[in-house]
Amino acid sequence: MRILMVASPIVSLRQPFKGGTEAFVANLANALCKKGHTVDVLCKDADEENEFNILQLDESPLRMKDNITTEEEGQKLYQAAQFALIDNSYYDVVHYHSYYHALYDVALLHNIKSVITLHAPVSPKLGLIHKLHKARSDHRYIAVSNRLCKEWEAHLGSAIKVISNGVTLPKSEYVQKINKTHDLFWMGRINAEKDPVSAIKIAQKLQRKLCIAGPVEDRQYFNAHVEPLLTDSIYYIGHLKHDELFTQLAKSCLFLATSKWNEPFGLTTIEALAHGIPVVGFKTAIPEELRFSNVCTVLNNVDEAVSAIKKLGKVSPQACQSFAKNFDFNVTVSNYEAEYAALI
Repeated sequence: MRILMVASPIVSLRQPFKGGTEAFVANLANALCKKGHTVDVLCKDADEENEFNILQLDESPLRMKDNITTEEEGQKLYQAAQFALIDNSYYDVVHYHSYYHALYDVALLHNIKSVITLHAPVSPKLGLIHKLHKARSDHRYIAVSNRLCKEWEAHLGSAIKVISNGVTLPKSEYVQKINKTHDLFWMGRINAEKDPVSAIKIAQKLQRKLCIAGPVEDRQYFNAHVEPLLTDSIYYIGHLKHDELFTQLAKSCLFLATSKWNEPFGLTTIEALAHGIPVVGFKTAIPEELRFSNVCTVLNNVDEAVSAIKKLGKVSPQACQSFAKNFDFNVTVSNYEAEYAALI
């Protein structure tokens, strides 16, 4: 099949990835290429070693700002207009992962069936665009979790299929032999809603070490709330490429998932479990399908998490990986192949 994946003309798929959606799009595109499909990805840029081709939409060399439109918004509209002019007849299917509403506005100008994966909760603008889009098209909508599916179904008023994001499990021998140089681990975009501060509070109350990794998305938040709490035992190791990040993750004993917002899927949780690391976190951070016995313990706040960790017995890496196998990335890829084939 010839597949066009649409991220956004302003989204970079270079490592280290900004977030889970960027990582997922790159991994899915590469996996489909390895299975013999031709995949182009609309994005800002990507690493050269990827299997897929990239499709770039340039900004205008002229000023796009006017009395009612900012320069940034004007450039986005200019790029969306370029997308409308693309001849998509070459592709068998278009697969959207974008958060940008203008791309969906012009998508209906293309006479080609599409798959739209919902990676984020309903927002006023994107929610309205998809409601209008679904009423005017027969494209297939996919949600990455049951939680997200229910939210969007309530808004769109019709059934949405769920295809969970997946992970590639490292070999169990590697997981069992790795030296545990970290204790507690937290990773993600560093901002208020991802809430690394709660992870720090948990570590402080337990008097245990905590390693923090991820991009500083909100510098003011980091400077005011995270950096002052860093010590020899609570330390930040930066924004790492996936191989290096997962190496550090595998060296930990317990993963903390403390996001304050309802995570659409909770990719970091399943990545930790795939590397044999048990998870303790908040209900907001961990959707229901990722919750399982002591492998993934779900609570409401810092104090409950501290109490649960104190009572938590030894959880084997094998138990964590056994549960993570339910989210095998190969299954995710096959499920999307089936969606494409059915759509065509």
